[in-house]
Amino acid sequence: MAIIFFDSRINIALYHLMISFSSHKRLEAQTLHSFSPAVELQGPHFNECGLIAASPHSGRIYPKAFITRTALPLSTLRRNEDAFIDKLIAPLAKQDIPILKANFPRCYVDVNRAADEVLPAWGEYNAPTTPRGAAGLGVVPTMITETLKIYKNPLTKDVYKARIESLYRPYHDALQNLLNAAYQSAGQALLLDCHSMPGISQSGRPRHDIILGDRFGASATPELVDLTEQVFTKAGYRLARNYPYAGGYVTSTYGQPNEGINVIQIEVNRNIYMNPAGFKLTPGFKRLQACFINLAAELRSFMAPSIQRAAE
Repeated sequence: MAIIFFDSRINIALYHLMISFSSHKRLEAQTLHSFSPAVELQGPHFNECGLIAASPHSGRIYPKAFITRTALPLSTLRRNEDAFIDKLIAPLAKQDIPILKANFPRCYVDVNRAADEVLPAWGEYNAPTTPRGAAGLGVVPTMITETLKIYKNPLTKDVYKARIESLYRPYHDALQNLLNAAYQSAGQALLLDCHSMPGISQSGRPRHDIILGDRFGASATPELVDLTEQVFTKAGYRLARNYPYAGGYVTSTYGQPNEGINVIQIEVNRNIYMNPAGFKLTPGFKRLQACFINLAAELRSFMAPSIQRAAE
């Protein structure tokens, strides 16, 4: 007869593993519940010219249930955030321009990534992912930069799926609905996808004040991008196009200028409107906000004749 010996240390370890797994599931559920609503729309659903603004990375809700699972301080997590961009463009809602924003932080779910940009272990049927996804910098980030791990313990595939269904898809569904409404009402659409960037490049050189991304002409008509550049330049800002930011997933996916759907990514240098070290706004914030208000007015004026020509 075989004699089976049970190692009590293994049983205890398994017990603690089960408790830990249950705790992680509970904390994940609490975190997801904290993002309610996950996506917020300010202003109307559409206007007469089809202009829309969005801030996908300015969410700054960091629930305790999330923070307790991270290996990084809040100040480091917030480095990944497009701080106050939603506040910067908020006055556009008073101009009847729809503003879409995500309330969850970018380090939790990044809606400017493809849904399958994931760690290889999370992919369906071991499907290949992108180098960015494989490095933990994809749609559900596990890293901030290539050296800073976000979590104390690895995330599971179930966590990835839940975040996609609860946060990622609602954002993109809302964005698609806004673009559809704009096109149906105006016969055209222009999305200003607004972001912020560090003031200093990795090489240590100061960046431009504003960088416009149109996928090198693939996501918006030249006339719209030219006008956007003229408004910022006239206001005294130093501007560049497509380098080092030509546009992300949103720009490449939704921008179809030949079909009347235009997307321009606007990257704003944080140093011109805030103190990045202390997350405090500076006087430059009001000046930049006034420029965005003027930009919206100029774009609406430019796009209105297109509607009139289409009606004729």
